[in-house]
Amino acid sequence: MKELEGRLEKLERQLKVQEGMTMAKDPVCGMNVDEKKAAATAVHEGKTYYFCSPGCKATFDKDPGKYARI
Repeated sequence: MKELEGRLEKLERQLKVQEGMTMAKDPVCGMNVDEKKAAATAVHEGKTYYFCSPGCKATFDKDPGKYARI
């Protein structure tokens, strides 16, 4: 089942890119976020992270190393 979910997520991301949307995964909750409409962003070690809500950003800010994937 997880393999199918992974394939579906990849296809959804490809479709969004074709439609002109750039999607990123919120590092805290795992939700897909349109980079242009993200509720919040943070830069950690030169990489920009996108968040679905201010709450997820606040959680990230408390311990970015726990969530950052470089």
